[in-house]
Amino acid sequence: MSLIFNLLAIVVCGSGGTLLAWLLVSALGWTGVAGALLAVIAGMLVATLLWAGGVALLRALRLLR
Repeated sequence: MSLIFNLLAIVVCGSGGTLLAWLLVSALGWTGVAGALLAVIAGMLVATLLWAGGVALLRALRLLR
């Protein structure tokens, strides 16, 4: 069951990072290589922050060791 929750968390955090990165690049109007690089960097940063925040929340609620 833990593996399923980990896979679900990866999909959720990755999707959130992708969505926010796409919104950022679209709002700035960047295209091409520069837009792609910004999207990759922003998406990975947001996904990592979502993952860390989720782990911290679950540990604070004592649902995760």
